[in-house]
Amino acid sequence: MTQSQKMNSTAEAIFEAHVAFELEQWRGDGAVKRLQDEVDAFWQWAEQTPLETVVSVDTVRGAAERLALDMSLPDDLAEVIGGIANDLICHDVNKKTRVQDVIDESLFDDGVSLFVELEALRARLITRLLDSPVYTALASDVLYQGIKDYIFSDTGAIKSIPGVSSLLKGSSSALSKRMPGLEAQVEKRVRAYIENNTAKTLARSQELLIESLDEERIRAIATEIWAEIHDKKLSIEDVVDNDELQKLVDYGLRIWQELRETQYVGELVDAAVVSYFERNGSRKLTEVLGDVGVSRDLLRQEAETLAPPVIEGLAESGLLEDLVRRRLGAFYASDAFEKALGSADK
Repeated sequence: MTQSQKMNSTAEAIFEAHVAFELEQWRGDGAVKRLQDEVDAFWQWAEQTPLETVVSVDTVRGAAERLALDMSLPDDLAEVIGGIANDLICHDVNKKTRVQDVIDESLFDDGVSLFVELEALRARLITRLLDSPVYTALASDVLYQGIKDYIFSDTGAIKSIPGVSSLLKGSSSALSKRMPGLEAQVEKRVRAYIENNTAKTLARSQELLIESLDEERIRAIATEIWAEIHDKKLSIEDVVDNDELQKLVDYGLRIWQELRETQYVGELVDAAVVSYFERNGSRKLTEVLGDVGVSRDLLRQEAETLAPPVIEGLAESGLLEDLVRRRLGAFYASDAFEKALGSADK
């Protein structure tokens, strides 16, 4: 060891004894008890310490910006995420597990009750949806195609008009040849009518939809949905394959990458940190940890169950001793130790 080579014999003897003592502290029979004592000491300190005295809002803002906005994403991240997601989708458990195995019917009913209760929100969502230009264009196209098919189909309106049917020999698909320009004129007039009346039609649809979705209707629809899905398997392998999933992951990461580069996301990250500190900065650390389910008992339990095998693995690999030696060695090879040893001898 580099540090021990600089030590005199006394320093090296004390250093080796200290290393052995530290290793025994970590690996001995009382290691768990000592770890739990450390947890208790930390918790006692945290009960008296507000969050804002440990770390400032500016420090957290800087860290959040670095991690969320500035940290580069590896090129193969999309492949890693896509591979894991595909493995999860293809896992056998999805082929054996039904919807009702993971979602209790009472939980589903509570969701329905919440949907019923949020009447104002439901009305706003319906209005926003039907006011959407995308929905308007889709509705217009559906209406046009339906009317066009009705007019020009072999059993449609044109053929049922007295006198016209006798002019059509065979299928009405030949109508355009016998009456040039008719289909274009129909399309022009139908589309003009739809465009002029879509807004009114959708407005009436909004009112009808909002009024018809009363509690009784919602619960009836929900009952039908539950009856249809409760025994279905969770597997979606027949919906999305590996290649499609990878493309979706690639695109999602591209969106996130571009969002990270915008001022918008940066301001949201800053605002979130500031807002959190305004609400929680003066609260004790134990209260903040409690918000995410961390308690003294949880930490003590993890010290008992998780720490020993981890420490044992570090010890067997030799890393634990290396860590201890690096941490202590610099001191025993330092002038500060020589000075302290000299003062003790006097």
